This record gives sequence, C-alpha cells and structure tokens, in this order.
Amino acid sequence: MSTLDPNDTIAAVASPPGPGFRGLIRLTGPNALAIALARFSDDRGNPPFPRHPERRSGKLAVTGLRPTLPAAIALWPGPRTYTGQALAEIHTVGSPPLVNLVLADCLAQGARHAEPGEFTLRAFLSGRIDLTRAEAVLGVIDAQTPAQLDAALRQLAGGLAGPITALRNRLLDVLAHLEANLDFAEESDVDPLGRAALADDLAREGAELLALATRLQGRDRSDGHPRVVLAGPPNAGKSHLFNALLGQAHAIVSPQAGTTRDYLSALCECDGLTVELVDTAGVEPASSPIEGQAQSFGADQAARADLLLDCRSSDTSTTPSWPIAPDRPRLLVRTKSDLDPAGDSPEFLATSAATGAGLDELRRAVGAALRSRAADGDLPASTGARCRESLERAGQALRSAADTILLNGGDELVAIDLRQAVDDLGKVVGAIVTDDILDRIFRRFCIGK
Repeated sequence: MSTLDPNDTIAAVASPPGPGFRGLIRLTGPNALAIALARFSDDRGNPPFPRHPERRSGKLAVTGLRPTLPAAIALWPGPRTYTGQALAEIHTVGSPPLVNLVLADCLAQGARHAEPGEFTLRAFLSGRIDLTRAEAVLGVIDAQTPAQLDAALRQLAGGLAGPITALRNRLLDVLAHLEANLDFAEESDVDPLGRAALADDLAREGAELLALATRLQGRDRSDGHPRVVLAGPPNAGKSHLFNALLGQAHAIVSPQAGTTRDYLSALCECDGLTVELVDTAGVEPASSPIEGQAQSFGADQAARADLLLDCRSSDTSTTPSWPIAPDRPRLLVRTKSDLDPAGDSPEFLATSAATGAGLDELRRAVGAALRSRAADGDLPASTGARCRESLERAGQALRSAADTILLNGGDELVAIDLRQAVDDLGKVVGAIVTDDILDRIFRRFCIGK
C-alpha cells in the first residue's frame, strides 16, 4: 500500500461480477469528475462541474462501440465524500463486456486501475473513517448471517472506535498529569493524583480490555460461521446428539465410553443460523498418547468455541464440570432424557437423541445464545484477528500500572505502562499505523471497494 499514490485518480468496476441489471464504474481523485463527464452528454449540453452532489441522466459514448449507452452519472465534489476526494460513479447497462469498455475509456483518459480496497484506504488516509470502520466495511461485505451483519454495522457506526478512542484520550490525560508530576515534582500547584482511585480505574479498564480480547479468540476464521462445541464427560451422549442435530450419522455412536478420539465438525442449522457444530472426545485423564492428543484437540476446540454445549446424562451427572475454557458461554444440556425422565433439572435443557425430544428447543436456545452474544459486542472477524493482540497488551499494561500504583511504585514506572497501553489502543483505531497493518487489512477487499 505504501507504493500507491493517494493523489492519483483511480477507477474500478464496483458492481458485482457477472451480468446484472446495472453496471457500475467508480472513480475518485483530482480528475474523477472530468473523466466521468468527458464522454457523457445530456440535454443540457456541457454544464459546469457541480458544486454539490448531483445525479445526471443521459448517454455515454464508448470507444469501439457505435451506439451510445444509456447511462447515469453521480457526482460528488470533494472533500465531503467517502474518500475525501472528488468522487464519481458511472451507472450503465450491466453487461460485463460493456462495463469493461467503459472502464477502459476511463483508464485511457488517465485514471489508474484501483487496487483492492483502495477506495476505503483513501477514506482512512483522509481521516473520513478510522481503521475499525474500514474493517467494518469489509465485515458488511462478507457478512453471512444477520448477527454478523449487525456486528459489522455497529462497528461501522463507531461501536468499537468510540469507546476505545475515549479510553485512549483518558489515558493520555492521566499520562500528561503523571509526566507533569515528574517534571515539576517540587511545584506545589501540581495536585497529586488519587492513586487508589486511579489504580481501581486502571485495573477495571484493563480487565474489560482483556475480556474483549478473550471474546475475540478464534474469530479469525475464514468461513465466518459461529462454532458450537459439544463438551462433557465420556459416554454423555455427545456423538448421538451431534448426529441427531445434523439429521444424519456423522459420528460413530457406541455404548462403550471413549468412542470419539478425534473431533468432528459439520454445518448445522439452528433457528435460522448456520453454525459449525463440533463433537469432541469426552474429558478424562489421558492414559495413552492417543488419548492425550484427543484431549488436546478437544481443549483447543473448546477454547475457540463461540458456545459450549455442556452435555450430561444421568450416569455422568456427578462428573465435574467441563474444566477447559471456563470463559466460554455455555448451555447445560441433559442428554438421554428418555432413559431417566425424573432426572431432568430446570437448569438443564432436556434432550433425547433417540426420540427427538427437546432438539427443537435446543436449536432455538443455541440461536438465541449466539444472537445475544453478537448483540453484546462481538466484532467482525477481520477486526478480531488484528486487534486481539493489541487489546491483550493494552489490558496487561493497565493491570501492570494498577499493580505498580498499589505497591507504591514510582510514577515513571506507571507512565511506561500507560504509554504502552496508549500505543496499543492507537493501533486498534489507526492512530498508530504501519504499512504492514494496512496491507493486511486492505488486501482482503475486492477491487472497487
């Protein structure tokens, strides 16, 4: 991205691939309006460039094509545009060969073919959006479920950038106060900070950042489907329930405990959501290298789960709770309820893979839990993958600063931790950015966005 000239005029096809009702060519840069208008005509002749956003309908002359094309052009003078520059769109017949001819004319007049994500990159570079909103654009494009779309739209509206920027600004104020104390330690007009209250605030904010980073774990998946993991002791009926929810046999089912060694996964519909359902080995002490690897696989899947189904049956009800990934949200599921109807507990969802009882209720509960979690602040996968490490470092730095204050450490040590947190939060919103971060984000965009 560093080799691109942000002052070039760029052009690209911005409509979906293939034929359609309308084709769209998007341009931005100093000559965008001139290029869009050069071969366009309407009943007004050649009116001047617009001073405000304007839409015009008319005909478009295209090199190599004898008849003119019906077209409409939308014109936005800068700088109050998406990219911060003059921006134009040419709307015409959605035939790919014709759209490509129009694009070729734009390139022949001096425009450069846009790189993937370059329109949104210019929006970021011009200060029109921050880095999290740029990623939210990609999240909207890639959303496969209503929950993913909602999360991306919330982020696009500033749902992440607002709180992170506010926290970073507060830390900058505290840092300035600390550094003033260091520089003017002998001056009586510099009030001392309420150290205990400050330590409490920093510890709380650090814990919130670490909790957010934990929620983002495993969200850099390419498929975008929420992961629902069946967990529990051996012989709890997980594989039988896995097959029942899928409606077909995927996992081997046996009354003998420990049948599942590797994990299995398949896509499953749950109350309108497509989820990745994962069956894992029952949790128990490993007595062989193979069982140890099965336990490791199960632990990894549980740590990356969006939702755990903690499965129990009457013969495993006294087994200790699933000990792995205690931070993961979970539903308590009673399996084999047909064998022991009296054993049902209000806190458990009673199910029977043999009779089908409770399966619809479980699907609805899974969908509700995942939607609730999305509404509680989950982020698009691209943001989660990029920000998790920065959020973890910032959270740890704030906790370290709080500990230093409580141990009566020097303000210079507290300032070091606060500076680390400020820098890491700056990376999240794009206040501190490097070429490799921009490359990682914008190379995932399609051309024309």
